[in-house]
Amino acid sequence: MRVLTSWLKEFVPFRVGVERLATDLTMAGLEVEGVEDAWHGLARVVAVRVIEAGPLAEDGRLKLCRVDAGNRRLQVVCGAPNAAPGLWTALALPGAVLPDERRVAAATVAGARSEGMLCSEAELGIGEVADRIVDLAAAGRRPLAGRPLADLLGLEDWILEIGVTPNRADCLSVLGVAREVAAVYGLEPGGPDLSPPPAPAAGAGGPVIPVRIDAPEACGRYAAAVLEGIRVGPSPAWMQRRLRAGGIRPINNVVDVTNYVLLETGQPLHAFDLDRLDGPAIVVRPAAEAEHIATLDGKVRALQAGMLVIADRRRPVAVAGVMGGAESEVTGATTRILLESAWFEPRQVRRTARALRLSTESSYRFERGTDPEGVPAALGRAVRLLAEVAGARVAAPPVDLYPAPFAPPEIALRPSRANRLLGTNLSAATMARLLRRASMQVEAAGTGRGKTLRVRPPSFRHDVREAVDLVEEIARLHGYGRIRTRTPAGALETRPAGDLQRLATETRRLLTACGLDEIVSYSFDAPDSPGRLRLPPGDPRSRPVRLRNPLSEDQSILRTSLVPSLLGAASRNIARRCLDLRLFEVGKVFWAVGDGRQPEEHLQIAGLWTGRRHPPGWAFPPDPVDLHDVKGVVEALLDGLGCPWRLSLEVDVPYLAPGTAAAFVDPSGRHPYGHVGQVHPDVLAAWDIRQDVFLFEVSAEAVARGGFGTVRRYAPIPRHPAVERDLAVIVPADVPAGALVDFVTRHEVPALERVEVFDFYTGPPIPRGAKSVGLRLRYRAPDRTLTEDEVSRVHDPLVARLLEHFEARLRT
Repeated sequence: MRVLTSWLKEFVPFRVGVERLATDLTMAGLEVEGVEDAWHGLARVVAVRVIEAGPLAEDGRLKLCRVDAGNRRLQVVCGAPNAAPGLWTALALPGAVLPDERRVAAATVAGARSEGMLCSEAELGIGEVADRIVDLAAAGRRPLAGRPLADLLGLEDWILEIGVTPNRADCLSVLGVAREVAAVYGLEPGGPDLSPPPAPAAGAGGPVIPVRIDAPEACGRYAAAVLEGIRVGPSPAWMQRRLRAGGIRPINNVVDVTNYVLLETGQPLHAFDLDRLDGPAIVVRPAAEAEHIATLDGKVRALQAGMLVIADRRRPVAVAGVMGGAESEVTGATTRILLESAWFEPRQVRRTARALRLSTESSYRFERGTDPEGVPAALGRAVRLLAEVAGARVAAPPVDLYPAPFAPPEIALRPSRANRLLGTNLSAATMARLLRRASMQVEAAGTGRGKTLRVRPPSFRHDVREAVDLVEEIARLHGYGRIRTRTPAGALETRPAGDLQRLATETRRLLTACGLDEIVSYSFDAPDSPGRLRLPPGDPRSRPVRLRNPLSEDQSILRTSLVPSLLGAASRNIARRCLDLRLFEVGKVFWAVGDGRQPEEHLQIAGLWTGRRHPPGWAFPPDPVDLHDVKGVVEALLDGLGCPWRLSLEVDVPYLAPGTAAAFVDPSGRHPYGHVGQVHPDVLAAWDIRQDVFLFEVSAEAVARGGFGTVRRYAPIPRHPAVERDLAVIVPADVPAGALVDFVTRHEVPALERVEVFDFYTGPPIPRGAKSVGLRLRYRAPDRTLTEDEVSRVHDPLVARLLEHFEARLRT
């Protein structure tokens, strides 16, 4: 919002300088983003004395003048009749920008060089005379050649660039800013006549134009005045100057008056050419299906059913609150107009403007809420201005339809609560005085600490709805700088990290050491993610918590698994040709429990690996990653967290391919930690991934219960050598090698230090349906070197039990 200080002073007689005014308004919550000299364009306009003035040989209407500009003499071509030797006037030097935005430059006119432009009052924006150049001596000034005109005439005016927040639509006008200035300084606002429009002169009243509101919920008030005797032409220089300062281009006196009143009062107006209205009549109604309107910007727009329009008896003539129609616009031939002032419901204006992709000065204000009580005042102001600048006369009694008059809400404010919120000790009387300065009606009730102020905000303050809004008004008008600043004090208590926090930190360290990169994703997910993971209806991960106000449909539920986030990240990277990925995430998932209760929160660890096993380069073969690589990552993770585990093939994970999944469980086999496997092809297709992906998931809570945090005890380096025995056993093909290892370790054989699988073979001479598994058993005593006989006494019975249990035989 751009406001001229000279215009502002017509409403409120402030005396502070512009810098102080800008600071005080900003501190009161109305931020002044910049201050601009309104006369900066006259910086290159100087006082000069005409020395010679003679006719040009080529054009008798023009004069060739020589002028004294102080430190130099210049030649200027001028067509003004009063240009004569001895005249003190104003010269715009090359580079000057006049108020009408014309840029002056040196030029050749009628064969003569002209080094500037001698200006009239109208061209300088300091008066209305346009047919002769300004006479500075006649204006009572004592000119000095070369002196800047702004200094000579004492021209001082400033433009305040105000950043108005969306809740303060009342400040989108000179009147609104003047109210703020009056409230800040405790002044009485004044200004021009803002009474309703006058009635027609006696004996001059014509018939009333019929006006009807068919959508009172969208148009709460509609006022109109019929004017005749209009003479369309340029508006006066003072009005054009103020419009340009406010950022609006002058058009003609009728349109300029509507824009002038908009800037002055914040109330948008519109003028219809009465003779181009069918009826003439006005109907405020919703648009019908397939209706169109040609708007003032020259475009034909298709209207959606329900959009509010202003129509005559035949068709729409304006989009209500947004823009008028070209078929009823004011032209040079217009002599009668219907002038509209209305209040439209903000939300419907916003929807219409966005649907039509059309933003105007009017829609900007209507969207934020205008003053329903200010509708007739703005109409009356425009009628009087049109009488002044266009010769308009009121031709019929004004119309004012107000289906549901504004009723101010009553807000109760306890001064004791206001002081507690602000940290002040203001009296109830002081608060009442501050609120009255903000144009509010205040009545006191009760006594002592139970005293209450009953406050009714004005119709233009839509942002004041409850007691805390009144507290804010008190704070800003009392002055934020006058409220004592108190540093909050509190006891800072440090607590050791919990088990899950330490586990998460250690997990990140271990997985990073394994070469994986951590991702951090939103806790929100798409509602179709459980279905894309092939989760059955009974799975808790298929019952997400839905958000009431999601950022988007793709983020409308709380995630129930980390897998969709990882697959989404993999899909985006693979689409950009980042094919080798090692990713992991540590985060919470949320499972709905129903009955409006808080969802269950579980800390999960998940990761994936896809692409090549090694980084590209000559030193490594381009082998693809496989299930054993990812299984090794989980083994390293659980070992690093100090969690004992064993593998189990009894696992069914819907989003892992059959035959590729394995579970990590505790040594008893009753408590699972997580699982690992290859992602199911259907799941990969759902995320548009066309290469193998291997995945693991681990429950951080299960790992915490399974032994994380147990103090590790380190053993000294063995002093005596170990004895190793290898054996190869032939077992049925469906017997896992891990089952052989588990059988050996469960028997707690004395001196047995380690057992591991070192070989696996199928094919001749191994029978069909069987396989050979090679086991290496390591024996060691802490205090001596074991003999072969000592090892055989424990090893041979162990081998016999192994063969008997699995119905196996030794491979020879």
